[in-house]
Amino acid sequence: MSPEEESFFRRQIKVPEIGKAGQEKWKKSSVLIIGLGGLGCPASLYLALSGVGRLGLVDFDRVELSNLHRQTSFTQNDIGKPKTDVVSRFLNDRNPWVRLETFSTHITNQTDPKLFESWDLILDCTDTISSKYAISDFCLHKSKPLVTASVFRTSAQLAVFSGKGRPCYRCLYPHLEEGDTPSCSDAGVLGVQTAIAGTYQASFALRYLLKPDTTDTDRIYSLEWDSPLLFESKINPDPHCISCGEKKDLSKSKEQALEISAEDYWNSKSIDTILMDVRESDEMESNPIPGSILFPLSRLEKEEMPELSGYKKIICICETGVRSKQALRFLKTSTENYSLIGGRRSLQNFLQNRNTI
Repeated sequence: MSPEEESFFRRQIKVPEIGKAGQEKWKKSSVLIIGLGGLGCPASLYLALSGVGRLGLVDFDRVELSNLHRQTSFTQNDIGKPKTDVVSRFLNDRNPWVRLETFSTHITNQTDPKLFESWDLILDCTDTISSKYAISDFCLHKSKPLVTASVFRTSAQLAVFSGKGRPCYRCLYPHLEEGDTPSCSDAGVLGVQTAIAGTYQASFALRYLLKPDTTDTDRIYSLEWDSPLLFESKINPDPHCISCGEKKDLSKSKEQALEISAEDYWNSKSIDTILMDVRESDEMESNPIPGSILFPLSRLEKEEMPELSGYKKIICICETGVRSKQALRFLKTSTENYSLIGGRRSLQNFLQNRNTI
């Protein structure tokens, strides 16, 4: 640690529980942060400012106006820019010694597991069930400790898992499906609660990196807006868990619905493939998806079916990939049916990147 760097962290080093040895330990540590939204922005900031030496930033999305009330790394001037690029510059301006690596990708069960290999700890700051399950499974596969969090309106939940299982995220939530909990765009979210939860994630991560043996990895912590207390309860291992139980079997996972990436969809387009927008008409009007037809999920839920004779493949698309997966449950056709991973935002990001190459 250089004299200038030591001066930067001087007041933190004076904390007895940390000291110079603890600061050096954090400097040698690495954390992969998945999701740069309301949770990932404060979490990445405090991990960088605390002196974690290497951070990985994962997000496929670009900054939108609706992000700004809670995603504190962004400004009006960043709208339209890749989140990974903006956060990387934001953190580097605040700690020039942190090493940053960016990954513009959406985490699914199709992600290359090598992404998880070179990190000491993983932070799950995503907001979809499929991503959370995939991250948990990858952490178990690579034996990586995981700090996960989620926020619903004014309620936050956090947990730390060892990466060895018994319990794991699936022990806590074995049967969740997309749509069981509405997204932020559908249900709303209190910005300050995401900031608190993301900061807690950073705190849990720092404590684990410093003293892993004294960190509880079988607890769920709940934080409500109308109470200053952090409620703690124990997570019991599920002996039948398909990820870490006695008879592991991920083929039983319900979220293994057929999905396709924006790149694969684009490269395999043909005249017998149709892109079906399952959002509502007002969403389509404000953010149209070129080349798609509109057939809202609300109509599918009423058992109405689109008339799409002549097509062999239907690609369902929504805003973020949540409702399109729900649509597959109701779509009763003889065609091949897929959900586009990451939805309109992922497709838009892919096309923008493609046009700049």
